[in-house]
Amino acid sequence: MACGVIMAIDIKKKLLDEWTFSWPIMNVLIGGRSSIDLPEIQISGFEEATAFIKSYGYDPEKIHDARLMHAAICESLSFIERWLMPKEWKNGLQPPDEVLMCHDPRNLLLWACDRSSAAIQRRIWSCAILRVMHTIAHIEGAFRYSDIDVARDEIIGRIQSVVAYDERGDSWIQFDDQRIKLHKLEWKIQKSRDSVLLKLLHKRANVAETIYDMLGVRFIAEHQSDVMQIVKLLQKSHVISFPNAIPSRSRNSIMDAEAFRVYVEQLRTEYMMGKISSEEFQIRLESLELEPAEADKENLHSGSDYRAVQMTCRQLIRTPRPLTTLRKNLQHELERMPVGNVFSRHVAELINVLRNISRLSGDDEFSFFPFEIQVMDKKAWDINTTGKASHTKYKKSQLRAARRRVLNEIIPSA
Repeated sequence: MACGVIMAIDIKKKLLDEWTFSWPIMNVLIGGRSSIDLPEIQISGFEEATAFIKSYGYDPEKIHDARLMHAAICESLSFIERWLMPKEWKNGLQPPDEVLMCHDPRNLLLWACDRSSAAIQRRIWSCAILRVMHTIAHIEGAFRYSDIDVARDEIIGRIQSVVAYDERGDSWIQFDDQRIKLHKLEWKIQKSRDSVLLKLLHKRANVAETIYDMLGVRFIAEHQSDVMQIVKLLQKSHVISFPNAIPSRSRNSIMDAEAFRVYVEQLRTEYMMGKISSEEFQIRLESLELEPAEADKENLHSGSDYRAVQMTCRQLIRTPRPLTTLRKNLQHELERMPVGNVFSRHVAELINVLRNISRLSGDDEFSFFPFEIQVMDKKAWDINTTGKASHTKYKKSQLRAARRRVLNEIIPSA
């Protein structure tokens, strides 16, 4: 009897945990909000802070990365002092000493999560510094794309780490002890050259506008409610890093997120009070069908019926500097030279020179590479592929816009 009660409690806790969302983070991922506007973040310990930073793209355990992050902390403090509050700083309004002397961003993350009354000053200053640091990181990585093959392999590898297939060939997305069955999984490995040209030409703002979907993946879920679970799981598993999401490119034309939140919270309340069973909880979620809040009108070439959660994320990609590659090649050749070779001493000296240069500049170059994730349910997928929002109609609309732009003087009626 006791074992049955314990098992029921465990099942209830698991179900409640699965359907608990951090709505501020969800608003960054799918609602277009910037991560620097978040009122708070939730990181429970040093290990999770390390995982968070690694997901962001840096490794605090590596000396070069640690130096880069410490430099960003120093620059952030200097910027705040010189530009944002020079008079107040001069008059003594400054961070606590432990914040001023901090060299590890993991401490800043943990202090930013500390809601105790005794740590208010430390928390608010840590938050301020982290916001500036985030901006500095993206300034450093902007418009410097790494080799696309390296980026593709790394990003696809991260996504594939949470994808599994069963003996029947069905695909699942899973992390820890949670699994969500997929109706379909589609990859966009790389745009063709013609697609890139067409997309650039039809853009109203600038012909040099960045192409954000050179690489992408589309998750098609069985049920509408699973769309939100997939977004949550991708963030929870660190496949995507919410500070690296591009807010202006977040779309949610699947369902009204606020209506979904209210529905799920009401359902959780009824379940906790014992008004519904676990089975009824799941059935009501699987049968949920909500309308989107409003149609996405920003992309004029996408059909108004297109239904998806669309996220453009960025991953910090490392590629070896040319000098690093040269040094490794020389090291390989040196190891193959016979003992006593007259040139070996000179090659070894050159290798040491290149190694010393690397100590100053690092072995790798860093750049943020964007990739797109779309999540939708089966019903939305059917609409998107066969209705007014189909990709064929989208391409035709792009082509008409490009024609008008390029050929307006040659073919006025284009």
